[in-house]
Amino acid sequence: MIRINLAPSKRKAPARTVAGPTTSAVGAQWWLGLMVIGWVGFGAVAWWLLKVEEDTTQQLRQNVSQTNKKIEAIKSEIDEEGLKTREAQVEQMEVAIKKLNAKRRTPVYVMYELAMILTDAKDGGGPDVDQEKYRRHLRDDPQNEINERWDPTGLWFNGIDENAGMLSISGGARDAADLTEFTRRLRASARFGELSNPVFERVGGRQDAARILNWKLSVQVRQWD
Repeated sequence: MIRINLAPSKRKAPARTVAGPTTSAVGAQWWLGLMVIGWVGFGAVAWWLLKVEEDTTQQLRQNVSQTNKKIEAIKSEIDEEGLKTREAQVEQMEVAIKKLNAKRRTPVYVMYELAMILTDAKDGGGPDVDQEKYRRHLRDDPQNEINERWDPTGLWFNGIDENAGMLSISGGARDAADLTEFTRRLRASARFGELSNPVFERVGGRQDAARILNWKLSVQVRQWD
């Protein structure tokens, strides 16, 4: 026997579906959070760098202030008037040294030149000739030509004195020709300048000559050193 249930049956309500956050929304939240964290970190680093710069600047200001104080203390201890006085003394000493050097005389070179003038040419003797001056003297008088064969033993010195750059020389000679040759060499020498005319007289002299000349002259020294 077949039973048929004619009573209306209750329908089941459809199940509700709860919508959760989508994947795209979760990713945006993560990026936003990272950006916030990044900006906070950047701000913290910037604040730290600014603090370091301010501390460094403050330290530099303190160092400058301390240095300025030390400079002022040193200045207060310096005797400026005393320094100026000493500077003036040093300048005076330098001027005095320059004057002394300008007046310095080294007679050894002048004496050597005189010795070479009285040395035979065959032995390497002869004056240190100023060629320009020598040529000028030859133009003025051809008799000023130096005699390379002159025997210098015919003239000698008795004394040499120096005063204000002038040499006063006295000596003897066998004859006037020897004295003339000696004055030619003095005029040609680079170490000597103006020459006075020699003053001489003939007197009785050495054993190998009946009569000799005693002479004296003055010559300017142009170059000592």
